[in-house]
Amino acid sequence: MCSDSMEPAVRPDILPFDYEGKKLLAVKIDEIAQNKKPCYYKPKGLQKGSFTRIGDRDEPMTDYEIYSLQSYNDHIFEDKRPTRGATIDDLNNEYLNNYIDKVKVEKPHFAKNDFEKSLKLCGIIDTSDNQVYPTLAGTMIFGEFPQSFYPQLFVACVVVPGNELGDTGEFGERFIDNKRIEGTIEEMLEGTMNFLRRNMKTSVIINSNGERINRTEYPMEALREAVANSLIHRDYSTQTENAYISVNMYNDRIEIINPGNLYGTNKLEKLGTATTMESRNPTIVRILEEKGSVIENRHSGIPTMKREMKKYGLPEPEFYEERDSFKVIFRNTSVAENSQTGAQTGAQSMTHITIDELKEKVLNYCKIPKSSKEIREYVGLSSKTYVADSIIKPLLKAGMLEYTNKKSINARNQKYITVKK
Repeated sequence: MCSDSMEPAVRPDILPFDYEGKKLLAVKIDEIAQNKKPCYYKPKGLQKGSFTRIGDRDEPMTDYEIYSLQSYNDHIFEDKRPTRGATIDDLNNEYLNNYIDKVKVEKPHFAKNDFEKSLKLCGIIDTSDNQVYPTLAGTMIFGEFPQSFYPQLFVACVVVPGNELGDTGEFGERFIDNKRIEGTIEEMLEGTMNFLRRNMKTSVIINSNGERINRTEYPMEALREAVANSLIHRDYSTQTENAYISVNMYNDRIEIINPGNLYGTNKLEKLGTATTMESRNPTIVRILEEKGSVIENRHSGIPTMKREMKKYGLPEPEFYEERDSFKVIFRNTSVAENSQTGAQTGAQSMTHITIDELKEKVLNYCKIPKSSKEIREYVGLSSKTYVADSIIKPLLKAGMLEYTNKKSINARNQKYITVKK
């Protein structure tokens, strides 16, 4: 089956051995190279025979997941595809001239090219069917109004009067503020930052020199890096062209969600390390680096976010990769902050409690089976996603917590119990 029914063929290591009087067989299958994925079951074909692991289940891969792997394998860079229906007149001529002049100063050999060839060499325009079109990169960076060609490539910013989408305010309002941010990548970055700054609490601090300093609720530099990353590294393919970037402000956190999972060999554990990261939109990255307006030092974004959050005494940003999107969360309190006391938890304020201490509390609490809702109430956290991803799932994976209903782990009455050692 490994040789004949899988594409590409799987080459497992097989080891038969005796153990306590029984004959056992160990089979080890190594992960295949990124450019060979997906490995699929040939009798069902690529679309129906490709699977991915979700929790303890095998789920069919979505069309987007398959496309993202294939586009990586085929070296397809969506930021260079032509913007059909657009012409060079739809680009801002002043911005183009300033950029080309700057490139010519920094690259003397580039200066011999005429204006149109310079634009083509920079990936701002391209020729298709004997017609000259701006590329997606050219449109999103230099366009007079990019959304006339890509109406869904915008940033949706909302302020929620609570800790979850759907929470309502005193007068039944679902959003305190709600704005659609459009324009070029640079304009959307500035518009989003203005929205965040306008809706953010500001404290007045008197420093040791008696100077008055206004301190925002979150470090603006950290948020700027996250918003810039979402605009630069989002998936611009036709598969996600109708998906926009979401910036959601809650009472206790800010979430930034952009379309597309991590690109190629990029992994969550590599984020913010010295490991070289692959770029989904290399033309956008290069042009913005050369302009010097959004990207100043490549690969410094995530370390900057972590450093700035630490300066504010706040938790590090959290990164989550989902099947078709990537999420960054900034929290304005420590991992758990609960000022309520009660007979049920017997807890006093849990300010500055660590995640490991929270896990220990949950293990003690779940000696008698508890539901996820009971666990959230006990630790004083309202976010289902955060409690599930940061506490419950790691404890399940470590074998320290287990399901009470193992046959149906998604059962509505599912509870969790601490594993006795």
